[in-house]
Amino acid sequence: MTETDPGKLAEHLEREADDLEKHSEELGQRTEDASQDWQRKRSDPNVPGAPPPSGEDEDDARPTGAPSGEDDPD
Repeated sequence: MTETDPGKLAEHLEREADDLEKHSEELGQRTEDASQDWQRKRSDPNVPGAPPPSGEDEDDARPTGAPSGEDDPD
């Protein structure tokens, strides 16, 4: 940049900082959305390839008192 006027340079840098802050907020929101989507998928047993949250296996992911399906007459 060849700006020699300190006022113009300051304005340019302020605009650039505002743009970067806006992009940072957008990226943060996209990251949060992706994290929430992944958590929903991990808690849905019908989503292939999405393992249950760490420390849980498939049996632990079933709510307490829910039938295991082993005694299912079908």
